[in-house]
Amino acid sequence: MRRRAVWPLAALLALASAPALAHPDILMECHLLFNFEGGEITGIGESWTFDETFSAQLLADYDEDHDGSFNEAESTAIGNETFARLGEIHYFTFLTLDGAPLPVPEPFGFKAAAQGGIVTFSFGLRLAAPVAPQSHKLALQIKDPDYAVGASLAAHEAVVLKGIEPGACRAVITTKPEDAYFDGLVIPKEASIVCP
Repeated sequence: MRRRAVWPLAALLALASAPALAHPDILMECHLLFNFEGGEITGIGESWTFDETFSAQLLADYDEDHDGSFNEAESTAIGNETFARLGEIHYFTFLTLDGAPLPVPEPFGFKAAAQGGIVTFSFGLRLAAPVAPQSHKLALQIKDPDYAVGASLAAHEAVVLKGIEPGACRAVITTKPEDAYFDGLVIPKEASIVCP
C-alpha cells in the first residue's frame, strides 16, 4: 500500500488551528437526521458533502483500487486516519440543551462514500440521555470557529426526522448572529426541533 499524503488530515485538523484566512480552505454541505424513539430524541445523524477539490484529494489518497468509490477497507482507513482525529475539535459539532453546552457523544457508524468525484462522510451520534422536545430544546450547529472549513446546512431538506409520526414535530433552522465567529463575519445557522 502506498504512503498516503497528509493533506486531508492537515486540512481538516492542522488548518483548523492555523491563522484565520479570508475564506475557508474546504467547503462542506451538511444534512442532519434527528432520531426519535418513544417520542424522544435519542440520536443524531450527520452527513458532510465536500467540495470538488477536497473530494479529489481524499480520492487520490484513499481510493486504492482507483474505481472512483470507497470500499469498506478504504472507508475504514479514512475513519481511522482522518475522521477520528477530528474528535480533538468535537467533529465541528456544537450541541446545546436548553441553551447550555452539551458534550458531543463519540460518533458511531462512520462511512465515507464517493459518487461522481464528490465525497460524503456520514456518521451517528447517540445522546447520553433521551431528550423530550416538547419540554426541552436540543439545538445543533456545525461550524469550524477558525473558518478553515466552511460548513453550511443544505439549502433543501437539511433536516430529516425519523421514528416519529409526520407532523408531530418539525425542524426549525434559525440564524444565530449572537454566535457569530471569525471576528463576527460568519453567522452560523442552528437546527432544532419543535413539537407543538
